[in-house]
Amino acid sequence: MADIIEFGKKAQSLKSVRDADERARKIEALRKIIQCQRCAIKCAKCGVQLDREGSEPARYVLPYRFCLNCQEEYDEYRDRLENKGALPRYYWHNDLWMAAWSCWIEHQKTLDECRLSKEFLQLLREVEELTQ
Repeated sequence: MADIIEFGKKAQSLKSVRDADERARKIEALRKIIQCQRCAIKCAKCGVQLDREGSEPARYVLPYRFCLNCQEEYDEYRDRLENKGALPRYYWHNDLWMAAWSCWIEHQKTLDECRLSKEFLQLLREVEELTQ
């Protein structure tokens, strides 16, 4: 009979370890999504730390926080979208460069939609319950 009780304790111990692992995975997923991808002190595109002193006002409403270089690139990307025949400022800002910016923006939009999904909001509620 003692072995059965020990087995029960062992099973409970394994369950608590699994619960702790699941809790850790959920918290890490949230940390990455909320803290890392929406960090207010780094450029959303290249990740460099932002220094907003002396920055020029943006020509467009910026959907994300950009460093000066990425802001300049975003401005050119938007200019070229609006004026299809416009020549690039730099020769390497070719069609593939435009496609890369387009894909990056679509990726960011998808991440934004993911953050608003019912499943992600459920994850937020579950983590909130775990941390109380």
